[in-house]
Amino acid sequence: MGLIPCAVAAQYDMSGAEFGAGSEFAQRDLYSRGGNRANVFQDGYNNAAVVLQQGQGNQARIHQIQGSNLAIVAQRGAANVAEVSQSDGRNTAVVLQAGVANVASVEQTEFDNSAYVVQKGKGNVAQIYQNGINRSAGIVQNSSGMAIRITQH
Repeated sequence: MGLIPCAVAAQYDMSGAEFGAGSEFAQRDLYSRGGNRANVFQDGYNNAAVVLQQGQGNQARIHQIQGSNLAIVAQRGAANVAEVSQSDGRNTAVVLQAGVANVASVEQTEFDNSAYVVQKGKGNVAQIYQNGINRSAGIVQNSSGMAIRITQH
């Protein structure tokens, strides 16, 4: 396994060194300090999931059913939580977290939806819920203590 998410992360607005083109999330660095947990459940068709964690006490949960859904979670720091739930088909979710105690949740149903969340800092909360066809949403939190929810039907 190579350096997966850097090329993917470069598509989004990552200006910081944490996720820019020069950073690396290599397989050898995974679970480097312990206590990280990942839960992935996939059912049906060509689903894909990537979870990369550095730091301590990070949690990732991915639930994908029916369709060619893609979820990518990359976490650095401590006590970050990312949850992705996708159903139906061709949905894409990317969650990138650097810092401490950030929480991100993405839920997408129907087809061709995309969502990304980028969190840096401490204590941020982001939620994206999309139900429909061809929806797109993105959240970038570059400070601490921020909260936002996006809902699209």
